[in-house]
Amino acid sequence: MYKAGVRSKQIHTIFISMITVVVVAIYAVLFRNYRVNTNIDISWSLSFSYNYCIKGIDTDATFGVPFPVGQGGTIAFGKLAAMVQCAALVPFNWSLIAATLLSVAGVLLSMTLIFVFVVDQGLSRLDAAACCLALAATEPFVAMANQPRSEYLTFLLAVCGLVLAARCQLFPAGLISALAIELQPIGIMAPVYLIAYELSRMIQTRRFHFEFDRAAKLVLGGILGLAVYFILHPNILVILANGAGWNNGGRHFLYEYFFEARLCRHLPELAVFAVCLMAHIGRRDYVKWPFPLVASLATFAVGLLLPHANAYYTPFWYFPSFVLVYLTANSASRAVVVPLLVFALFVPQYAIAYVWAHKYARQDELQVARSLIAGRGTDLSHAHVYGDFIFWPVFKDLAFHWAPTAMSKQLRESDTTYLICGVDPPFIKEEHVCGDELPAFRNMRLVGQFSWAARKYLIYERAE
Repeated sequence: MYKAGVRSKQIHTIFISMITVVVVAIYAVLFRNYRVNTNIDISWSLSFSYNYCIKGIDTDATFGVPFPVGQGGTIAFGKLAAMVQCAALVPFNWSLIAATLLSVAGVLLSMTLIFVFVVDQGLSRLDAAACCLALAATEPFVAMANQPRSEYLTFLLAVCGLVLAARCQLFPAGLISALAIELQPIGIMAPVYLIAYELSRMIQTRRFHFEFDRAAKLVLGGILGLAVYFILHPNILVILANGAGWNNGGRHFLYEYFFEARLCRHLPELAVFAVCLMAHIGRRDYVKWPFPLVASLATFAVGLLLPHANAYYTPFWYFPSFVLVYLTANSASRAVVVPLLVFALFVPQYAIAYVWAHKYARQDELQVARSLIAGRGTDLSHAHVYGDFIFWPVFKDLAFHWAPTAMSKQLRESDTTYLICGVDPPFIKEEHVCGDELPAFRNMRLVGQFSWAARKYLIYERAE
């Protein structure tokens, strides 16, 4: 019997090692090949941090969408994220490669903390490793790792606060969870995790009475975190009072993930969760460990109240929900079955994404635009450059503006201006081809052209 147990453990260890190799391969193959150059939110988010840290402004001077219509820079959120990114990315000139490596590191560190958390809650190390590896291979986390927005930092703080609370470090848990809110609105899920954990403790121990000492430490930490928020954003109440209210996406962030993805490819995941949720409740599995069920339902409910909801917020619901699915699977085989199910659902999607996006992975060809403009002999420190969002990494240190912003205002004809526009359909509907953008610019003349990923771009100039 003992030998059989040892043999089974060895088999599971070997299988976990194989899963690790597959997950590492997924991240390596998709690195820089997963929407890095074709997603406006990446340049947009990095631009906020860059403007705050390098240019010393907290407004969105590049993309021109003011708060509260959009996030509008770091006026209301994101100064802590900007500080972290500034410290990490300045030595690498804010390259997309360095920014993506930072987001990958953030996700992997979050997985390590989740591993610590679930082991503390009673899972074996092999079980916890299989769960975390499978979770890391799902698209919400692969996307978060390959899209250096603020979600990876926000999620990291949320999970860190959860681990601290589980280990009775309640004051720092409350502090870190409150700081997560400063990064972006979805940071509200950090205190939601803490509340879900405290409720699950009460259900699990059947001690349904208020524990004042624990609550006081969490609240005091949270108050300190909120004080930091108001120190970083001293005028936020005035801004909110003068604004029309922050833009509300109108739908739950999960709606975009499950029902607006191409071919509704995530619906099988929703079906798996629905089946496991019914089984989990029907078998009363939550009695052993209520947190996954409580946190899953709580994050879903809070998502109904979030303004500006989008699919990037999915990991905050997906984490407890995935743990629920994992715990509902047969305990003898779940370390094998669940990872295989994840690979079966996602690897074909990743293969298609790689084939489609690989040609857009190269950034050096975009640098040709800067070389052509610099070759004109113009003092670029006094020039204004307009272009699609993909050119932000190339011109971030100059007066670069997102081209659509020029179409809604009168441009000064005395300025040296360059317009980089494409002749192919743009990546997003807000951008336009050259023929539609040129009327907003007067007295422009064609001075160069180049190609990137089989797409043709033209460069127009208006000199002083």
